[in-house]
Order: sequence, then structure tokens, then C-alpha cells
Amino acid sequence: MEEIKCIFCDIESRDTVIEEDGYKGRKCPRCGLIYISPRPSFDEIVDLYGHDDAHISAQAHISSDFLKRIYARHHLKRIRSFVRDGAFLEIGAGAGYFLDEARKTGFDPYALEFNPAQAAYIRNDLNIPCEESSLDTSLFGGKKFKVIYHCDVISHFFDPIADLLKMNEMLEKDGYLIFETGNGGDIDPKYFKYFRSFQYPEHLFFFSIKNLEDLLDKTGFEVKKIYRYSTLLHLMAIKTVTRLGKRPAEFGAKKGATGNNEISKPASTGQAKGLKAILKKSLKRVFHYSHYILRYKLGRIAPKGSRPQTLLVIARKR
Repeated sequence: MEEIKCIFCDIESRDTVIEEDGYKGRKCPRCGLIYISPRPSFDEIVDLYGHDDAHISAQAHISSDFLKRIYARHHLKRIRSFVRDGAFLEIGAGAGYFLDEARKTGFDPYALEFNPAQAAYIRNDLNIPCEESSLDTSLFGGKKFKVIYHCDVISHFFDPIADLLKMNEMLEKDGYLIFETGNGGDIDPKYFKYFRSFQYPEHLFFFSIKNLEDLLDKTGFEVKKIYRYSTLLHLMAIKTVTRLGKRPAEFGAKKGATGNNEISKPASTGQAKGLKAILKKSLKRVFHYSHYILRYKLGRIAPKGSRPQTLLVIARKR
């Protein structure tokens, strides 16, 4: 574990605004950046993903194809207003569904993914080139990319300034760095109660919009557009569903589903099981689509200010 200072202001902060799993998120009094200090080493952080010990498992990523593809189509419509084709690298590609959707619109996809199970799925099931190494300019033989994209990954970077400088070097002339992240440094702490988890120590930094603009300027990028979506309604809905899900099974807990003392009999036919599977899948899709509506449709028009937001940042290499 090591103590660090604000990566922008080079000053220490003792203002702890987040505490989770023994880790402290300190807020810089000058620029508002929230950062873990003390924090694990780089190798310890990488080990979380290599052994599938992260908060979201490999199987959870792979099984969320419907939701991830909806999100991808939404973002790609906005991305294609700036760039429409070329080599497209995703850093922290998860199960690769964003890249699969990007390929359908004319991009040439490449993936960087630490988790070996997810990387294997990307290569073998989606037929997308994928490397499992650390971010480096030698990836894919030193190939240059038209777009580098990552989603909810910038908060995981051990050294965001050094990593964005590498991305700048990996891009073609006038290439684009595009990413999604939260506005943690801007959020009024009264809204922190709506977060189920801050995912410490995987998340090392929470940025404000000003932090992101400074970071991009420092690393050779020009901000072209920042799309802002309020996530407060989404967070409130998730918290409510989670709370309900943790309640005891009050209905039919002591009696059969019919309200008497008989033991309910399982479905005995393949047809009944098939219908149950179809219903379960349909309900899951409705649930996931509601996530999309709350996050990106209602979130686009909902009040923002110091509330939780997700940002889609589009920047071009200078």
C-alpha cells in the first residue's frame, strides 16, 4: 500500500469523502479529484482482473449481451457523428459486445482485455482480435487506431496521465479518444447514499468534468463534445429493486404457492420448462431495457447540476 497525492495538484488531502472495504477516497481541496490513498500496487490491481476477483465477474459480463448491445447502439449513433470507420480499439472490452456492434457499422475492431475468460470469449466466439497485456504502444504490432474507446475504465487507470499519453501515441493523426465515465468529483456527497458500491479498490480515481478537461488537455487532446446523462433515477431504481430482492420470501414461504399446506409440484413437461425459460428471458430483457430508458433517455433530460451523471466524452488528437 502506498500514499499518493493529487495527480493534478501534487498536494496531499486528508479530506476523506468515501470509505469502503478499508479503503479511503480522499478529495483534493483544490481541484475536487477523489483518489484512493493509500492504495494497492499496480500488480495487486491487475491481479484482481486476472483471477476474476473484480466486483463484476466474467460470466456476468458475458451474460449481459442484450443490455450491453443496447448501450453500444446508443453510443455508436453519437460516435458516428464524428468518425464513421477505421481501426477501433476498446480498452477493457468486457465480453466484446460494443466492438461487435461497432463492426456492424463499419469499424475494424480490436480489443484489450485483462480477464482471460472474457478475452477468450472475444477471440473465439466473436472472432475479434484481443490481447491481454497491459496498455502499451506495441499492442497489435504497434498498429495505429482511428478510435480508442473505453467505458467506465478511466477510473481504473493506475496512472491516467501516462496512460492517456500512450493512447495519444497509438492514435492516427486526427484520431479520436472516446470514453464513458462518471462525474464523481462533482457529486454532492448527499447523493453518495444511492450508490450500492464504489467498487474499491478497483476504482482508483473519481473525476470531475473539469478534471477530465484538464487531463485531456495535458495529454494532447481537444474536447469535441461531452454528452451528459443524469443517473440519479437509475441509481434510485436499482437501490429499490435491490432492497426488495433482499426481503424474505414472505409470500408462500410457509405454505404452498396456492396458500395451503400442500407441497407444490414441479413442472413435469418440457413444454412448461420451455415456456418458463422464454418468460424469464423476456422479463430480463424488459428489466434491462428499463435500465437503458432510465439511464440514457430520461437521464438526458433530467436535472444534472451536482447530481450523479455518466458522461460520454468525445475528444480528438491535436
